[in-house]
Amino acid sequence: MKEANDEKKSLLHNWIFWLISITFIAIILRSIPAWFNAAWGVDFGIYYSLTNSFLETKEFINTYSGWGSSYQFFPVLYVITGVSHWITGISVVELMPKIAPIFGGLTVTIFYFVVYSITKNKKVSLISSGILAVTVFHVYQTSHAAPLTIGHFFMMLSIYFFIKYEKHPMFSIPLILSTILLILSHHFTTYFYIISITFMCFAYVSRAKINRKTILILAYVIFTSAAAFSYWFFVATPVYNWFMSGNFLVPSYAIIPLYYIFLFLGVFLATKWLIFKQFLYSIFSRLDLDRNKKIALGFVVSLILLIIVSFTGIPGVYTKITPLAIIYSLPMIALISLSYAGLSYLKHVKNGFLIKAWIFGILLSFFYSIASARLLPDRHFEYLIVPLCIPAALTLKEIIADHPIRKLSRHTSSAIENSIEAAHHNRNIIVTICIALLFITNIMVTYPAIDSLNSIDERISDPCINVIEWMKGNVSNHSVVASDHRLEMIIWAKGFNITYGKTNTTWIAEKLSNCTEELLQLNISYILIDDIMRNNVVNIDVGRYYYMTNESYDKFTIWPFEMVYRNATLNEENEEIHWVEIYKINQSFFKKEV
Repeated sequence: MKEANDEKKSLLHNWIFWLISITFIAIILRSIPAWFNAAWGVDFGIYYSLTNSFLETKEFINTYSGWGSSYQFFPVLYVITGVSHWITGISVVELMPKIAPIFGGLTVTIFYFVVYSITKNKKVSLISSGILAVTVFHVYQTSHAAPLTIGHFFMMLSIYFFIKYEKHPMFSIPLILSTILLILSHHFTTYFYIISITFMCFAYVSRAKINRKTILILAYVIFTSAAAFSYWFFVATPVYNWFMSGNFLVPSYAIIPLYYIFLFLGVFLATKWLIFKQFLYSIFSRLDLDRNKKIALGFVVSLILLIIVSFTGIPGVYTKITPLAIIYSLPMIALISLSYAGLSYLKHVKNGFLIKAWIFGILLSFFYSIASARLLPDRHFEYLIVPLCIPAALTLKEIIADHPIRKLSRHTSSAIENSIEAAHHNRNIIVTICIALLFITNIMVTYPAIDSLNSIDERISDPCINVIEWMKGNVSNHSVVASDHRLEMIIWAKGFNITYGKTNTTWIAEKLSNCTEELLQLNISYILIDDIMRNNVVNIDVGRYYYMTNESYDKFTIWPFEMVYRNATLNEENEEIHWVEIYKINQSFFKKEV
């Protein structure tokens, strides 16, 4: 019995056991949508089509003429899925949604080694990875079978090798390989990586001045930025034309030279201790408050800001913050307040200056995105939350150290001492429960928080897959099918014509006469509707989402519309869980109108 207890105790103190457990939780959380739906993601059809193109042509970059303009230039996801399909024989539509979340979960594992390489503290590293495993921004985004999920994985791997490279140049080969895979995975993630390592480079220089190591680091930053810019400029030209030229307030030809001017100017100033010594190192700890007051201040300020933007909106963001979303955001706000309280601890952490630089670089981009209403401000959070997990972990580590749970003493010298000890014991238990609830509530709100925004629902049910299979042989490829973006992308992947998000009145018009012009102009022959479009939201494009009413839906049940197919899944009580319907528009309608 004693040996069993000792073995159990040894296991609970084993960091490998906890890291495996955290990784398992991270993968499970990110895999939930894939296992409870036929597919997941508004753009899933695009990635599904490009994976099939890779399987057919064996070419890494395939011709693409669908919605958007640059997806074909980032093939790592498609190659991974295609190779997995060759090995397992499992269909792409079934396999693809389940592979990417695994990489999303493994990002958390790599993050442990990143934090440990910086801090040399296993407890901080485990808590940091535990927080990243459950934080809403990261869980939701890396649950998708999308290039950004793979991008997050290779960004984290590149940051790990980058930190190791500073101490051991022999890591240059895996670092370069990882960097290339990152560039080929996702352009937006590459952008954040360049920002992060640029400011880390400044931080290294400010600490070590110009020497062999800092020259190697600067050389790598130049290599990475040059490789990414070259790929975007010469190969992934839509990225340069839209992402680079359309998101910065300078002419396109000036962007690259300005970056290198900024890089070398930053290195020069860092050697003079003008940036990181006097500004960056102290910016996060101006307020002289104790830990608990900082947590409270961070929570209150974050909540107030969230309430304000629920009325004013956020520049560059098309989604409105609903009252329910604010409630669901409370666990996330709690984590952010822990991060704020932990920023001052970074000055006591080995290499804490790197974490500050990492945070500051992304914050600078975020403030620019808000001021300019460009560069997707809301998407910054999924990248900013990664380094913020580290100061949050430092705060939790201190709280846990201050509230250890020990067995009550059997013998005390007085009733007063016994009462005091019991009170401390109970308080420590309450603190432990609160920390556990923090993790649990973040897990619970991950998907409901996004749903509460009422602007997107990314589920793709089995009936949706079934109707698209039915369409083969029953619907002409020359016919135009109208649906929401989520389903149109899969329809397009199967070779059917779609509206490419040009519909508006079709979904909200309560009378046929109010949408006749749109139906004729787009030459729509079929209408595809599922329960998500009917009951939740019709997401047509970025910032364009509509809500169907009884009347706007019922118009499809009368002439000139005719239901030609319906499919549904039922529960044990024979109640419909999901359904899909496809309506054909009578051709006499078009002749009559013409």
